[in-house]
Amino acid sequence: MRAAPDQLKWVIDDVIPHTAALQSLMGDVTILPGRDITPATISDADILLVRSITPVNESLLAGSSVKFVGTATAGIDHFDIEAIERLGVAWSAAPGSNAVSVVEYVLCALATSSWFERVLSGCPFGLVGLGQVGERLARRLSQLDCQVLAFDPLRVDWPSDIRRAELEEILCQPVISLHASLHEHGAHASRGLLDADRAEQMVAASSRREDGGLFINAGRGDLMTLEGLTRLLDSPWTVILDTWPGEPALCADLLKRCDWVSPHIAGHSLKARENGSDLLAAAIARWAGTEVAASPRLMDQDGPVSSIETPAAERGVADSDATGWMTEFLRQQSILPREDARLREAATAGLTSAEFDRLRKSYQQPAEWTGQRVTIAASNGQLCAAATQLGLKLTSD
Repeated sequence: MRAAPDQLKWVIDDVIPHTAALQSLMGDVTILPGRDITPATISDADILLVRSITPVNESLLAGSSVKFVGTATAGIDHFDIEAIERLGVAWSAAPGSNAVSVVEYVLCALATSSWFERVLSGCPFGLVGLGQVGERLARRLSQLDCQVLAFDPLRVDWPSDIRRAELEEILCQPVISLHASLHEHGAHASRGLLDADRAEQMVAASSRREDGGLFINAGRGDLMTLEGLTRLLDSPWTVILDTWPGEPALCADLLKRCDWVSPHIAGHSLKARENGSDLLAAAIARWAGTEVAASPRLMDQDGPVSSIETPAAERGVADSDATGWMTEFLRQQSILPREDARLREAATAGLTSAEFDRLRKSYQQPAEWTGQRVTIAASNGQLCAAATQLGLKLTSD
């Protein structure tokens, strides 16, 4: 019979929050920075919990007593699943835990880069990847009456209300956002998907438009190659990077040429990080055949609703300016200008792994605004509709 989790030895990445659900299971815990998790530091551990910067493979686990390993992230490209399972280690991830946070990052990035109004006016938005993040983003954009099309060769149960397209068509769109899972096996390997040739297709397509294009990577850095990124930076495309090839390092020249950049924090809202911990707590409880003493709140359940400041609370906004109201709201919520400035100041000679880790650990995690309450006069019909389309809850004054 398996020992109860609170009787076991744990090693936990120091950026994973200890939610009530996780604490109810924890035993003898050692907390370490992700890059300090090594074979020596986990040799006598039973449970290992990491985020995205610790490669979990045979060289890490072989010879250890680890029986369960979890990542408090949606992505598992840092997990060698074949090796983990061969060693008889149970594992779990946290799919969807940061989806809303990434959706909000992309919407705010559109406003920060002055592309939100164009997307609302009919500028097509191409998505690469229709998983937890991609589908939520597609639905939020569709709720805003935007034109959305997506590519995902691994998606079987394709939603009937989202237009399906091939990659070649996506590359011709004026706005492209990457949200595919990162893998390198099979017929549809995604590592290096956006290489120099595909970047050249994007550049050629943009030459036929007056306003160039907007490219966002808030998925996985290695979905693109360094050559593909360089080609885009040499072109009129506006480039926003939360992740990039070769992350965490980024040379000074490429950093300088990016329009906007942030240190892989698109999915790091307070709620997203708590979701990751709670999902791992539930997985550990299932593995151990026990119950979580403090039941976690499911990701899609409503939590406490608080009020959030909006442009309308500061000055009157006419019905006719609903688009301007939404744009200003998203700009107010955007963390991109602050994070871009922090990253550039810290990495004048290029971004190192040490600076990258410091920026992520000192990141001021925002609360998600989706589902929060805003006060708008019931008579202001277009603004009420706009707030609802953004994902806010209405309180009429």
